[in-house]
Amino acid sequence: MMKFVRAAALSMILATEVAAQEPALSGSVRDTGGRPLPQAQVTIPRLSRSTTADAQGRFVFRNLPGGSYRVQASLMGYAPAVREVAVGASADFELQATPLTLDEIQVTATPVEADARVVAQATTQLSGKTLERNMAGTVAQTLAAQPGIRVRYNGPAAAVPIMRGLTGDRILILQDGQRSSDLAGSAVDHAVTIDPLTAQRIEVVRGPATLLYGNNALGGVVNVISGDIPTSIPRRVEGVLAAQTESALPGGGSSFRVSAPLAERWALTVRGGARGSGDVRIGDDPELGDRLGNTDSRNWNAAAGLGYAGSRGTGGASLRAYQFAYGLPVPPGSTPVRLRGDRWEGNARGQVELGSALFPSVRADGTLQDYAHDELDDTGAVQMSFALRTRTANVLLRQGALGPFSEGAWGISGLGKEYASTGPAALTPAADSRAWGVFGFQEVALGRGPALQLGARYDHYGIASHDSPKFGPGVERTFRAFSGSAGLRVPITASLSAAATVARSFRAPTVEELFSGALHAGTGSVEYGTPTLAAERGTGLEGVVRLRNRRWNGQFVAYQNRIANYVHLVAQPDTLLEGQPVNVFRYAQTDATLRGVEGSLEWAARSDLVVGVSGDALRAGQRDGTPLSFMPAPRLGTLVRWDNGTFSLGGELHHEARQERVGSADESVTEAHATLRLDAGLRLTRGAVIHSLTLRGDNLGNELHRESTSRIKDFAPSPGRNLALIYRLLF
Repeated sequence: MMKFVRAAALSMILATEVAAQEPALSGSVRDTGGRPLPQAQVTIPRLSRSTTADAQGRFVFRNLPGGSYRVQASLMGYAPAVREVAVGASADFELQATPLTLDEIQVTATPVEADARVVAQATTQLSGKTLERNMAGTVAQTLAAQPGIRVRYNGPAAAVPIMRGLTGDRILILQDGQRSSDLAGSAVDHAVTIDPLTAQRIEVVRGPATLLYGNNALGGVVNVISGDIPTSIPRRVEGVLAAQTESALPGGGSSFRVSAPLAERWALTVRGGARGSGDVRIGDDPELGDRLGNTDSRNWNAAAGLGYAGSRGTGGASLRAYQFAYGLPVPPGSTPVRLRGDRWEGNARGQVELGSALFPSVRADGTLQDYAHDELDDTGAVQMSFALRTRTANVLLRQGALGPFSEGAWGISGLGKEYASTGPAALTPAADSRAWGVFGFQEVALGRGPALQLGARYDHYGIASHDSPKFGPGVERTFRAFSGSAGLRVPITASLSAAATVARSFRAPTVEELFSGALHAGTGSVEYGTPTLAAERGTGLEGVVRLRNRRWNGQFVAYQNRIANYVHLVAQPDTLLEGQPVNVFRYAQTDATLRGVEGSLEWAARSDLVVGVSGDALRAGQRDGTPLSFMPAPRLGTLVRWDNGTFSLGGELHHEARQERVGSADESVTEAHATLRLDAGLRLTRGAVIHSLTLRGDNLGNELHRESTSRIKDFAPSPGRNLALIYRLLF
């Protein structure tokens, strides 16, 4: 026994000595006064690894492959800094304080993580103080103030982002780079099953992103980064506690996230959270009063992830769970509808360093998800049940310099979905979907500054409905498509750059668009699908101008998206159901054009004071000139923000114009309105612990306003005056 103990002890000592000799990259992050910056984020994009600085501003990456790497240090309230550092050397960063909102590393827009300034497409990132100032009860409401982004509002729980007029199945919602396989894209009464309190940051790519993600990304991508699988081994236990409450949605939410080292190469992450709210408060309405009935909601979420980081690569797996229940707004006198359901998810991911200059690394990931929800009437009886099982698999091979190409990537992806709608009020037959795609991405350096980004993809997508007594024999459809993009990025000066992109994109019709044929209680209308719908084909043009220096930060974008075979709802003659008139719609197709502008500009008037403007405008119409339905109205906003690093005060005023360009879905005109938002913040650092407290007031004038993008705007106004309190503890 003693021999075994001595042998085990000797093995542990030898393992510790070997681990201590593993290649490492360490350093510190400080401000210009030499003070350490705890909680600064340090990232090695090439290896997809990140860590945070401790109370002394120190950081370390262990178990790295030999070589030199581009390393970025960032902290909200400071300008990010980048250095080229060799393994074994020290990387000391000095960050310059700034009141401007500056993006960091962008992982969603390209196959390889990159500085947001070198991405050809328009991007947005919310993290740190910016995320805290905008934190709301849903991902869509959290992003709603960003240029080019609105909310498809179907009550406070069923809110989904709209980007440049496109939403639903045309916008892909990701969590940690994996599609969130719920039914938010299939119908307006379904919710996104991600709580924004779980986010470390949120990245947005506007415009077609089908090169990387295939079907469902014709309009853009939202990636909520929660960090459930650790990519680096922390030196200590670290984490975040967060809590939020809002007066317009009486109630609140809370969450926690903890990461801990298990051994030299292993780490564990655990997180959880819950949220509950009562009926939403609105501005005084003659018919509805000051509350929107049947809009209470609750949800809880949990996740656990195990990560490995060694000198030859990283990997790990995670499990996630999300459960929800909420009510939907209905016209006065109508029967209330409630939804309850859950989503379970397993993820696995690995990246191997190949030690080759031509092919440096290969990454693989996969998910298995089960989603289900029931729709209940006022007696609690289930009228309709939905179930969706989703499987994904992806492989990405990174490429180094090859001939004229400075870097690139090659990938293959697979997707399988099994969908079912059952119950006396089933909306569609059950259906299975199978898809796979291959793509390549290359960047060509054109001299010292300009670069050309090229990409191409081929997709095969099949969908087959099952035989059904209610809907008849099954129907099988197959869609094949080539997509591609070409982007040119040109630096004009050290502060100013421009980019132009042309992209060809694709989207296959959904089960609902093809096969619906019943009354949908969640929308209060009868919806008929069209089994012969063709795939949507989009051709997008985009021009981006970026300005960034110590005093200015801005992005201006002009775009046009022509979509052949655009799927939309057309109002049919109403029918009577049990003596009551019911709206009837059919899915139809037309060619459509969406063109617009969006932008934001901030100016640092002093080292602690910034003023800015933002806005967007969209004109969307069918081939014959008829406007597309439920499109956002033009919006213009101004902001002022004072922030000395500890205290902050800010205000924003947004004016949204009257939307009188209404389409063929029998919608009403939306009146112009203005909303005022004020916020105050306190941020205290105690050692490696940061306390952040934000108080925000939304719609302080208690304006009764409606979203032009909402299908139920006639009887569901947006929230009224709201006071929100957000607290975050980082340790």
